[in-house]
Amino acid sequence: MILDAGPIIGLHELGAWKAFLERCEVVAPQLVLDDEALFHSKDAAAEHSEPMDLAADVGTGRVLVAAASLTAISRVASRFTDVIELHDGELEALALLMQDESYVGHVFCSADGAAIEGACMLGLTDRCMSLEELLGMVGLSRRVSWRFTKGFTERHKHEGVERVVTGFGLRD
Repeated sequence: MILDAGPIIGLHELGAWKAFLERCEVVAPQLVLDDEALFHSKDAAAEHSEPMDLAADVGTGRVLVAAASLTAISRVASRFTDVIELHDGELEALALLMQDESYVGHVFCSADGAAIEGACMLGLTDRCMSLEELLGMVGLSRRVSWRFTKGFTERHKHEGVERVVTGFGLRD
Protein backbone atom coordinates (compact mmCIF):
# COMPACT_ATOMS: atom_id res chain seq x y z
CA MET A 1 0.00 0.00 0.00
CA ILE A 2 1.09 3.54 -0.72
CA LEU A 3 0.47 5.80 2.25
CA ASP A 4 0.10 9.55 2.26
CA ALA A 5 1.37 11.59 5.23
CA GLY A 6 -1.97 11.63 7.06
CA PRO A 7 -2.25 7.85 7.53
CA ILE A 8 1.42 7.60 8.52
CA ILE A 9 0.89 10.21 11.22
CA GLY A 10 -2.46 8.64 12.17
CA LEU A 11 -0.91 5.21 12.65
CA HIS A 12 1.66 6.74 14.99
CA GLU A 13 -1.06 8.57 16.92
CA LEU A 14 -3.00 5.31 17.27
CA GLY A 15 0.08 3.48 18.53
CA ALA A 16 -0.34 1.03 15.64
CA TRP A 17 2.58 1.96 13.37
CA LYS A 18 4.98 -0.84 14.34
CA ALA A 19 2.31 -3.54 14.29
CA PHE A 20 1.03 -2.26 10.94
CA LEU A 21 4.52 -2.47 9.43
CA GLU A 22 4.85 -6.06 10.66
CA ARG A 23 1.69 -7.06 8.81
CA CYS A 24 1.97 -5.36 5.43
CA GLU A 25 4.26 -3.72 2.92
CA VAL A 26 4.22 0.04 3.24
CA VAL A 27 5.44 2.27 0.43
CA ALA A 28 5.88 5.96 1.08
CA PRO A 29 6.46 8.49 -1.69
CA GLN A 30 9.83 10.18 -1.31
CA LEU A 31 8.23 13.64 -1.12
CA VAL A 32 5.97 12.51 1.72
CA LEU A 33 8.99 11.34 3.69
CA ASP A 34 11.01 14.44 2.86
CA ASP A 35 8.42 17.08 3.61
CA GLU A 36 5.00 16.02 4.74
CA ALA A 37 5.26 13.24 7.30
CA LEU A 38 7.65 15.11 9.54
CA PHE A 39 5.05 16.80 11.68
CA HIS A 40 3.52 14.81 14.48
CA SER A 41 2.17 16.14 17.71
CA LYS A 42 0.26 14.13 20.24
CA ASP A 43 -3.20 15.51 20.85
CA ALA A 44 -5.70 14.63 23.55
CA ALA A 45 -7.32 11.94 21.38
CA ALA A 46 -4.00 10.24 20.61
CA GLU A 47 -3.71 8.13 23.74
CA HIS A 48 -1.01 5.72 22.50
CA SER A 49 1.06 8.00 20.32
CA GLU A 50 4.40 6.58 19.13
CA PRO A 51 7.41 8.74 18.29
CA MET A 52 8.12 8.99 14.56
CA ASP A 53 11.46 7.79 13.24
CA LEU A 54 10.76 7.23 9.58
CA ALA A 55 14.44 7.34 8.65
CA ALA A 56 15.03 4.31 10.88
CA ASP A 57 12.04 2.49 9.37
CA VAL A 58 13.39 3.16 5.88
CA GLY A 59 16.90 2.17 6.93
CA THR A 60 15.75 -1.20 8.23
CA GLY A 61 13.57 -1.82 5.19
CA ARG A 62 10.29 -1.71 7.13
CA VAL A 63 9.18 1.19 4.90
CA LEU A 64 9.92 1.22 1.19
CA VAL A 65 10.54 4.57 -0.48
CA ALA A 66 9.32 5.23 -4.00
CA ALA A 67 10.20 8.22 -6.12
CA ALA A 68 8.41 9.21 -9.29
CA SER A 69 10.17 11.19 -11.95
CA LEU A 70 9.49 14.92 -12.16
CA THR A 71 8.04 14.27 -15.61
CA ALA A 72 5.55 11.75 -14.21
CA ILE A 73 4.56 14.07 -11.37
CA SER A 74 4.17 16.98 -13.78
CA ARG A 75 2.02 14.84 -16.10
CA VAL A 76 -0.36 14.05 -13.24
CA ALA A 77 -0.44 17.65 -11.98
CA SER A 78 -1.25 18.93 -15.46
CA ARG A 79 -4.47 16.88 -15.51
CA PHE A 80 -6.05 19.07 -12.83
CA THR A 81 -7.16 22.70 -12.73
CA ASP A 82 -6.38 24.93 -9.76
CA VAL A 83 -9.64 23.78 -8.15
CA ILE A 84 -7.94 20.55 -7.06
CA GLU A 85 -5.21 21.39 -4.56
CA LEU A 86 -2.85 18.46 -4.13
CA HIS A 87 0.37 18.41 -2.13
CA ASP A 88 3.58 17.28 -3.80
CA GLY A 89 3.57 13.93 -1.97
CA GLU A 90 0.03 13.22 -3.11
CA LEU A 91 0.93 14.04 -6.70
CA GLU A 92 3.91 11.71 -6.44
CA ALA A 93 1.75 8.90 -5.02
CA LEU A 94 -0.73 9.29 -7.87
CA ALA A 95 2.10 9.35 -10.41
CA LEU A 96 3.43 6.09 -8.97
CA LEU A 97 0.00 4.47 -9.15
CA MET A 98 -0.60 5.73 -12.69
CA GLN A 99 2.72 5.12 -14.35
CA ASP A 100 4.87 2.65 -12.46
CA GLU A 101 4.07 -1.00 -13.15
CA SER A 102 5.72 -1.94 -9.85
CA TYR A 103 2.69 -0.54 -8.03
CA VAL A 104 -0.17 -2.01 -10.09
CA GLY A 105 -1.41 -4.06 -7.13
CA HIS A 106 -1.02 -1.33 -4.54
CA VAL A 107 -3.79 0.71 -2.96
CA PHE A 108 -3.61 4.38 -1.99
CA CYS A 109 -4.52 5.59 1.47
CA SER A 110 -4.96 9.27 2.26
CA ALA A 111 -6.83 11.33 4.81
CA ASP A 112 -7.01 14.28 2.40
CA GLY A 113 -10.30 14.61 0.53
CA ALA A 114 -8.69 16.35 -2.45
CA ALA A 115 -6.16 13.53 -2.85
CA ILE A 116 -8.89 10.89 -2.80
CA GLU A 117 -10.96 12.91 -5.29
CA GLY A 118 -7.91 13.39 -7.50
CA ALA A 119 -7.21 9.66 -7.50
CA CYS A 120 -10.79 8.96 -8.55
CA MET A 121 -10.60 11.59 -11.27
CA LEU A 122 -7.64 9.66 -12.68
CA GLY A 123 -9.59 6.39 -12.70
CA LEU A 124 -8.12 4.99 -9.49
CA THR A 125 -11.37 4.79 -7.49
CA ASP A 126 -11.05 1.07 -6.77
CA ARG A 127 -7.52 1.55 -5.45
CA CYS A 128 -8.39 4.06 -2.71
CA MET A 129 -8.93 2.73 0.80
CA SER A 130 -9.38 4.33 4.18
CA LEU A 131 -7.04 3.74 7.07
CA GLU A 132 -9.99 2.22 8.92
CA GLU A 133 -10.37 -0.39 6.17
CA LEU A 134 -6.65 -1.13 6.03
CA LEU A 135 -6.45 -1.59 9.79
CA GLY A 136 -9.37 -4.01 9.62
CA MET A 137 -7.73 -5.97 6.79
CA VAL A 138 -4.58 -6.57 8.85
CA GLY A 139 -6.38 -7.35 12.11
CA LEU A 140 -5.66 -4.06 13.87
CA SER A 141 -9.13 -2.55 13.99
CA ARG A 142 -9.20 0.70 15.91
CA ARG A 143 -11.61 3.54 16.43
CA VAL A 144 -10.32 6.30 14.16
CA SER A 145 -11.11 9.96 13.62
CA TRP A 146 -13.48 10.93 10.79
CA ARG A 147 -10.81 11.61 8.16
CA PHE A 148 -9.53 8.04 8.49
CA THR A 149 -12.93 6.34 8.18
CA LYS A 150 -14.43 4.43 5.32
CA GLY A 151 -17.28 6.96 5.30
CA PHE A 152 -14.89 9.87 4.70
CA THR A 153 -13.12 8.01 1.91
CA GLU A 154 -16.40 6.94 0.29
CA ARG A 155 -17.71 10.51 0.42
CA HIS A 156 -14.64 11.81 -1.42
CA LYS A 157 -14.66 8.91 -3.87
CA HIS A 158 -18.22 9.92 -4.75
CA GLU A 159 -17.12 13.56 -5.16
CA GLY A 160 -14.23 12.50 -7.40
CA VAL A 161 -16.47 10.40 -9.62
CA GLU A 162 -18.93 13.30 -9.88
CA ARG A 163 -16.07 15.58 -10.93
CA VAL A 164 -15.22 13.17 -13.74
CA VAL A 165 -18.81 13.28 -14.99
CA THR A 166 -19.04 17.07 -14.82
CA GLY A 167 -15.42 17.72 -15.82
CA PHE A 168 -15.07 20.12 -12.90
CA GLY A 169 -11.40 20.28 -11.91
CA LEU A 170 -10.08 18.41 -14.95
CA ARG A 171 -8.22 19.91 -17.86
CA ASP A 172 -9.34 18.98 -21.37
